[in-house]
Amino acid sequence: MPPDRRNPPDGFAPASGSSRPKNTKFKPPQPARKSPPEAADDGQLPDASQSDPSPTIPPKLLSKILHEQFEDERTRISKGANAAVGRYMEIFVKEALARAVEERKKGDSSAGGAMRDPFLEVEDLEKVAPKLLLDF
Repeated sequence: MPPDRRNPPDGFAPASGSSRPKNTKFKPPQPARKSPPEAADDGQLPDASQSDPSPTIPPKLLSKILHEQFEDERTRISKGANAAVGRYMEIFVKEALARAVEERKKGDSSAGGAMRDPFLEVEDLEKVAPKLLLDF
């Protein structure tokens, strides 16, 4: 049976004669913000696979960092490119932290004891940096 074009399913508006104003944009629902995972009292680090909405790198800061590295001071970067680099940097940082947590768990479990503390040290990031840079 062909679909009834006079009565579209809920959530769909007809192509012509739409009741929605023409200049409005659809805004998808925003996910509820979760509180950051707390470190357990038993010395366990939060699971690296848990993804919660985290703060992003401010576009002005990212632009400043990029412009510090440009050889020609007249070099410009578009907002879209800046956003893409920002997303890349977020992924890079999250991956670095996830790898450092896993490396830390391996090191602490092989030492025969519980985790020293729930915080990462600079050394934990230094251990994963070479392979991380090669992978990216």
